[in-house]
Amino acid sequence: MKIALVLAGNIWFAPYLSIYTKMLDEWKISYEIISWNRDGNDPNIGIQYGEKLNVKNGGADLLSYWKYLSFVKKKILQNRYSKLIVFGPQIGILLHSFLRKYYNGRYILDYRDLSIEQKFYLQGVFKSLLKHSYANVISSPGFKKYLPSNVQYYISHNFDASLVECVLESKSYSYKWKAPDVVDVLTIGGIRDYSSNIEIIKSLANNSNFMLRFIGKGHAADLLQQYTIKYAIQNVSFEGFYSKEKEGTYIEKCTFLNVFYPTVKTHSTALSNRFYNALIYKKPMIVTSNSTQGDLVDNYQLGISIVNTDNLVLKLNDYISNFDYLSFCQRCDLLLSSFMNDYLVLKKMVKNFVL
Repeated sequence: MKIALVLAGNIWFAPYLSIYTKMLDEWKISYEIISWNRDGNDPNIGIQYGEKLNVKNGGADLLSYWKYLSFVKKKILQNRYSKLIVFGPQIGILLHSFLRKYYNGRYILDYRDLSIEQKFYLQGVFKSLLKHSYANVISSPGFKKYLPSNVQYYISHNFDASLVECVLESKSYSYKWKAPDVVDVLTIGGIRDYSSNIEIIKSLANNSNFMLRFIGKGHAADLLQQYTIKYAIQNVSFEGFYSKEKEGTYIEKCTFLNVFYPTVKTHSTALSNRFYNALIYKKPMIVTSNSTQGDLVDNYQLGISIVNTDNLVLKLNDYISNFDYLSFCQRCDLLLSSFMNDYLVLKKMVKNFVL
């Protein structure tokens, strides 16, 4: 038994990959990762396609994509994998006929973002992709609103299950929480959206009571930094690529995690890595109202949900002044526990798939 895990891009942008690799390691199942090292920054892991991405209008050039697809097909056939785990609707749709021919009922589709399957002329292919898989996995229950309703979906949350188990078992809360002298608002991970992040920057710019940190990479990071330089904004810092092992250290130093995204269905339905990190490291969030994340934050009182950044300073200060840290930690764990139940159901399915 040998499994291939097929990504549409960089390993760095796919932290959810480890959800499966840890399971396979536990069960001593042989596997290889097939990925596209688009920017050359990935570690040398698995089978990598090394040609740099040719970007046009913010998206992948079609020729570059077809070259990568040819590479993927060739490697799969050469190595004769028993089964596949395919990440993302884009590459799943583009590999649809190949999967039907060679891996009918022998692949898991792992779905992380609303994408090209929402186009009406691809919906038939996407439905077939779902129908002929072994199982279909989504990373947020919010996606169900826009996906075929007659399909069973497993939920794969973007967290390290072993870390979450430790967090839930330890309950080692710091009972002596103290309001910070300077409120640290952290944006960490993929920094791809300009519009929502620039709103956060503008609302807190040059306010000495606040510090904004952007740590990570993405096409919006340079534009945001250029804006702060142009307008001499002093309370914003930027740090690019970082090792995932250091992520917790960065998060532990912050006061709020910025999880504010534009009000569009691609963002409003998702649960981001930052959202889970906020629960794990017990950090209140800034999220978008009337979204999957916003509804959870409101229901569990895990931060503030906003439509826009008007009066953000006042809202953040009010939240801090009324913050009950112990109660907050308990609510974080309550939500994490429900997510762990989803994980256990997922793990049972994957075990049946590979064993």
